[in-house]
Order: sequence, then structure tokens, then C-alpha cells
Amino acid sequence: MRLTEQFLPSARLVGRAWVVVAVAAMMLAGTACSKVRPQYKAFYINSYHLGYAPSDEAMDAIRKILNTAGVQLEVFFLDAKRHPETDEILKRSAEALDRIQKFRPDVLIASDDDAVKYVIAPHFRSGPIPAVFCGVNWSSEPYGLPSENVTGMIETVPVEAALNDLRRSFPKMQKLRILSEDSTSERNNRALLDPLYRRLGFEPSYALVADFASWKKEFVKAQLEADVIYLPTMGAVAGWNEAEARQWVARHIRKPVFTCDDFMMPYAAYGLTKVAREQGEWAATAALKILRGAKPRDIPLASNQRVRCFVNPELSEKIGFHPPDERSCEGRQ
Repeated sequence: MRLTEQFLPSARLVGRAWVVVAVAAMMLAGTACSKVRPQYKAFYINSYHLGYAPSDEAMDAIRKILNTAGVQLEVFFLDAKRHPETDEILKRSAEALDRIQKFRPDVLIASDDDAVKYVIAPHFRSGPIPAVFCGVNWSSEPYGLPSENVTGMIETVPVEAALNDLRRSFPKMQKLRILSEDSTSERNNRALLDPLYRRLGFEPSYALVADFASWKKEFVKAQLEADVIYLPTMGAVAGWNEAEARQWVARHIRKPVFTCDDFMMPYAAYGLTKVAREQGEWAATAALKILRGAKPRDIPLASNQRVRCFVNPELSEKIGFHPPDERSCEGRQ
């Protein structure tokens, strides 16, 4: 006991010393942490809504790449397909700007035309936050992009190659009907692609519809008036019913129907489609380059390259379509 009692004072002193050392270490650690850069932040403006397949695929790629890199991501849906009215898009764009101001991101990402047209181009073309876009159809020149502060990936679809494939089976095709939604992207596509259709020797006509009833009516009409029907998308077609659309097409199809988006394959005999995920992968990778010190002007404007071939056996049989052989799809997968 005496020996233990003799050492107690020393033990108390040692304990106090360790407390002082621990406190000092914590203070030094706090000082060091204050010098470490906060987590990078990215703000992503999705033109559409959760549940629209192409933008979901692009968004999934953006999330995975940025999350893996430890970047904090906030997502804002502009919802322009379900609410395509200009006043409504402007209202949502103002909400996006307010969220950006509060979030204070290090980089912006925007997918598809509406987010670029209403948010990126008018407010960030020259700064102050660097921006990356993807999914802009065919050309970004109407938005004054790219710029010193903004770069991106243009979205093209292999419509020319698809039409050439179909011509092998239907060499007399001439009258082309484009049946799609009435949206910003599709109106832009009409202006941008009309010269391409005509250069290929087609006579294009358009049915851009607002609702499912109109879509069904125009589909039947196209079977009578056109030689080939192109179905780009249906995300902004109000009241769309997938099961009914499948049945309607199967019942009324008489002419070759094709698409360049894989989610439209239930309603088309043939598809030569883009890979939506490619857009998100490129945008996220470009955003990481910017976060690591690159300037948007140093990242060249890009366009998508990957495509896939699809055949709908039921519908192709109804119109007597013999799909391209495997060799014609090489390099397209």
C-alpha cells in the first residue's frame, strides 16, 4: 500500500500532462482541418423528370461518377416535358437559380435543351460558375455555346444510318413522317434535321402532338400518308399509356416504323439508337476535370459516338422487314 501511495501523486501529474497533450493535439488538428479544402459541390439541372428513361440513364451515370469521386451533388428537375409551357419553365428556372445561389456549387451540369436554353446560356455563359452540358440536340450554336465558361456534349442520333438500313428493304421509301411530342427539343430537331432528310431524298412531314389521343390518331394517319414513320420520343405526350400504345401500334402498323431511342422500341419495328448513358458519363468526367483545375474552354465540344441496333420481331414481321445482318451492326454495339 505504501508503495502505491507514493506513486499516486506522480500518476495524477502524468494524467494531467496527457490531458494537456490531448487538448493541444485536438487544437492542432482543428487548425489543420481548417486549411483543408471543403468537399467539392456540383449542381445538376435535369431538363425533365425522374422516370423519363434517357435522362434517368444520363443522371445515373453522373451520380455514380461524382459520388465515387466524393463530390457532393444536388439535383434539380426542370420538369419541362410534363409542363412544357414557357411560363412554367421560366418559373422552374428561377427556382433553379435560387437553389444554385443557396447551394454555391463549384461546377454546374445541365442535361438537354431546356436547362441549357433557360438556365445555362442566359445566366452562366460568361460565368461566374463553370458549366458543362449534355443532351443538347445536334447543335449548341443557337445558345451561343460553347463559350469560355461552358463546354459540353452534343447529342446526335443515327437517323441517317437507320434510314439507309431501312432502304435496303424498302428502296422506294420517299415520304417520311416524324411523329413525336411537341417540345423544345423536338421543335429544334425539326429545324435542324429537315435539311438532312431532304438531302437523303425524303419528303419530310411532321406531327408534333400534345396528348396520347392525338398521337394515336396521327399514327393511323401516317400509315396511310407516309412510306416510313420515325418515332423520336413520347415523354411530353400527355396521358401516354404504354400498354395501349403497344396494342395500337400492333393493330395499325402497315409501314416501316423506326426509332433512334431504345425506350421507343416497343412501338417500332427497327431501332438504331443512341446510348443515353454516354452523355452523363462524359458530362461528369468533364466536370471532374474542371474541379481539378481545367478550364471549360480547354475541354473541346464533343458529340456522342456509341449506338445500338434493335429489332422488334413482332412488328417487323407484320411489315415484312428483314433486319440488317449482324455484320451491318458491327461497331454499333
